[in-house]
Amino acid sequence: MTYTPQHIANYFLDRARDEGRTLDQLKLMKLVYIAYGWHLALTGKKLFSEDIQAWQHGPVVRSLYDEFKHFGRSPITQHATEFDLDTFDLTVPEIPESDADVRLILDKVWAAYKRFNGWQLREKTHEAGTPWSVTYQDGARDQVIPDEAIRPHFLTIIRKILDAARAPTPATV
Repeated sequence: MTYTPQHIANYFLDRARDEGRTLDQLKLMKLVYIAYGWHLALTGKKLFSEDIQAWQHGPVVRSLYDEFKHFGRSPITQHATEFDLDTFDLTVPEIPESDADVRLILDKVWAAYKRFNGWQLREKTHEAGTPWSVTYQDGARDQVIPDEAIRPHFLTIIRKILDAARAPTPATV
């Protein structure tokens, strides 16, 4: 199935609500970017077709920024929507229950990153060698972070997580 950034954003908004958490625009943007990176790394396929851009405060999906910018730093209190030009309906895009693979990846991203606030996730995207850090140019606009930079970066992150999970735990005395 083809997804949009709005599908992914709504998934995380629902997860946050289910756990009594809130998401601001900065954190949501970083979670969507991270999910895109994980999906690209694990499947070799894009999670959605929209470009991810390198902005001052990290990776941004423009359509999500435009949709949620009115919230500023406040918690987001509504879902992303899409307008169907054929039916003139406004819909709330959702990942179907039947797409277990995508839901599994999104659940793993949520579990790994939900404890971080937006600023902490911003700092993670700004570390040396990240796709954002090698793409961002101060003052440049609409710089696209290439998938060729995103995929190997997230493959490295996932390998580190797997290696840590496989490492023997120290014996307790």
